[in-house]
Amino acid sequence: MKNKKKLTLIGNISRFDPQKDHFNFLKALSLIKLKKIKFLCILVGKNIKNNTSLIFEINRLKLSNHVKLLGHNDNILQVMNGLDIHVQSSSYGEGFPNVVAESMACGTPCVVTNVGDSELIVSNSGWVVPPGNSIKLANAIEKAINEVGTKNWNNRCYKARAIIKKKFKISKMIKSYNYIWKLSYRLN
Repeated sequence: MKNKKKLTLIGNISRFDPQKDHFNFLKALSLIKLKKIKFLCILVGKNIKNNTSLIFEINRLKLSNHVKLLGHNDNILQVMNGLDIHVQSSSYGEGFPNVVAESMACGTPCVVTNVGDSELIVSNSGWVVPPGNSIKLANAIEKAINEVGTKNWNNRCYKARAIIKKKFKISKMIKSYNYIWKLSYRLN
């Protein structure tokens, strides 16, 4: 059952930087728009609002009714809880993208590019595509949109949160850091 009535809210939370590949993401959104799929996308982050490069590209791709530039926001928890889908479109240079884990902790499934630890974090709760490929990114976002509101979607939202709670809870991270510190102390 596809979710045809509800406008799907997609988000990308990242600073404006070539590493984050906003232009590939916008190209993917333009491909989705061509299929008459209903969505609204918000871009949140430093140097996003009033960004002339982004505004030019949004207008060029005829996405002005579909993409809103919100700029920096200190309450990412509130933003993540309002999204249906979070997209991380980085092309290189990610280590552990916290924003992906934060999104999943809120029960918001992710579409990510396979950069850094994104695939490790998302596991089987979302979609992983190669960086720089707007067609595959668009296809994954479309799959996510078509699943929103279904029973499978609800399971995916639960799974996203469960992965973060199990694999990345703070007590487990502290234990791992302590192990590494003790190991490095012994080596010195």
